[in-house]
Amino acid sequence: MNENNILAAIGRIHRRGNKFIERELKKHNIHGIAPSHGDILFQLFARENITMNQLSCSIDKDKSTITALVDKLVRFDYVKREQDPLDGRIHRLSLTPKGRELQPIFEEISVTLLDAVYTEFVPEEKQQLLALLEKIKL
Repeated sequence: MNENNILAAIGRIHRRGNKFIERELKKHNIHGIAPSHGDILFQLFARENITMNQLSCSIDKDKSTITALVDKLVRFDYVKREQDPLDGRIHRLSLTPKGRELQPIFEEISVTLLDAVYTEFVPEEKQQLLALLEKIKL
């Protein structure tokens, strides 16, 4: 393997992971959500009532990207956006009941994906891979 192909390999893994997620969402009859919405939803599963800025920092995406993704989740009634009562410039995000119903499905998809990713790995290799990937600084 050519060590200069690391970014191509990571990109290929990312694309394959996204295709896997899209297939799983389709199996669960979930439409309108893309893999890129997953980071947002997982943050909201973990903590409700977060600001757009907190979300942007948590998932390391710029605010304009977050806004477009959140807008779509709001349109599909998975997320609600409300102005902060103390500061009208701040918008807080939380899940709707429909959005909360996605949590067990997303958790199942996540487990299935990770099982598929790590199928050929022993536990020590998983830790080593993660440690090596964490060393990449861009």
